[in-house]
Amino acid sequence: MVIEFSNDYLQCLFEGKPVIGKPRFPADVIIKFKKTILILQYADSSNSLKKFKGLNFEALKGNLKGYYSVRVDIKYRLIFTINKDLSLTVSEIIVIDELSKHYE
Repeated sequence: MVIEFSNDYLQCLFEGKPVIGKPRFPADVIIKFKKTILILQYADSSNSLKKFKGLNFEALKGNLKGYYSVRVDIKYRLIFTINKDLSLTVSEIIVIDELSKHYE
């Protein structure tokens, strides 16, 4: 799948570019975040994400309806949208929106 970022900070983290200011996330979470993005990138489709039980792929409800999430670790989850673009040979584009603590 194609990965895009709506959050510039997360894009810099993923690409290994320097970020300004105090880091928002611990170093171990950043490593797990990068691994999770790579799993999403190499997945065939959003349906294939259900095979990875550790990701806990789910559609969100309430005020986050229309978003999806996968688990980065026990505290953090990656929140994103899935867009379909028929002009591409790839049928789905994941747009990364946020890395947040799950229970806050």
